Amino acid sequence: MTRITLQLAVMFGFLGLSATHAADAPAPRPATVPRAIVLPDNCNTPDAMAVLPDGTLILSVPNFTDPTSPGVLMKIAPDDRVSLFCKLPPHPQTGGVFPMGVRQAPSGDLYVADCQILDTTPDNSRLLCVRVTDGRSGQVEVVADGLNVANGVAIRDGYVYVTDSETGKTADGAVASSVYRFRLSDRGVQVQKGGGDPHLVATLKTVSKEIPVGADGIDFDEHGNLYVANCGDAVIEKLVLNQAGRVVQQTALTASGQMKSADGIFYDRSTQQIFVADVLANAIRAVTLDGRVKTVAQSGDNDGSAGQLDGPSEAVVRGQELIAANFDRVFPGSVNTQSEKPYTLAVLNKAGQP
Repeated sequence: MTRITLQLAVMFGFLGLSATHAADAPAPRPATVPRAIVLPDNCNTPDAMAVLPDGTLILSVPNFTDPTSPGVLMKIAPDDRVSLFCKLPPHPQTGGVFPMGVRQAPSGDLYVADCQILDTTPDNSRLLCVRVTDGRSGQVEVVADGLNVANGVAIRDGYVYVTDSETGKTADGAVASSVYRFRLSDRGVQVQKGGGDPHLVATLKTVSKEIPVGADGIDFDEHGNLYVANCGDAVIEKLVLNQAGRVVQQTALTASGQMKSADGIFYDRSTQQIFVADVLANAIRAVTLDGRVKTVAQSGDNDGSAGQLDGPSEAVVRGQELIAANFDRVFPGSVNTQSEKPYTLAVLNKAGQP
């Protein structure tokens, strides 16, 4: 997508957890839902979360609303305490870093999409690896560079998958987007443009003119099927992969018109549902593996201070709670009309609204 439409898309976050789901862990403590987890003022655009085995969340904060605050990773303890997990090295060309999709590998390391969407030069986004030892962050390494709109991240069987939400145009003028796959051990990969990169897994097409954002959230089910949110067209696509990681079948899991958008996604093994952040509708949807869609939670326009949804970019499961990152940006057709304090996560009942 051009940088004009990219400015519109700053940015739909992404992703569901893949490698280390903690969906079945007991809730860390009894608490009232809904409730808000209030973030510091330097966390103005929360986006995505990795759920660790003990119920800790690692939250990516790209800070698109006010980029004077550098993007960071935050830690949300099981008792909802908020603290800094780590700062990230800025891009050597742009001087900024904008973490979005984040997942934990079996080693404990974190893989993070650095979405350089505010830069006028295309193809500057990166996939990073934050080394983690004894729960503490260490060296940050570049897995891959040359992505355009790095967004969602998933991990399975020794590989990390990342969505690039806009990689060009199709022959009929629609938005093209991609899914790439790298080994967890890869470092310094330069992505080749034009569809010939050997790491390219799949290409998506998005026809929406209002929200020209393609592949967004991404996650696997327990059978190895890959699900990708087509954000602008508001559908979930199902990809069946062979042993070599190549797509042998790609279909629309959901019918069009059931959601207004499809941002970050999270597959919950305990219920076999995909939780989808419908950022435009200010809603969280649950999608069954046969494509049925229901609304789990939805809010009107608000500031998120009482645990409401406020432009959610992703929702993950922790015990019986559904925790949504309130991206709180304004897009064409969105229920949300203002980005404002407080900056929050919404904690909801996984089973749905009472």
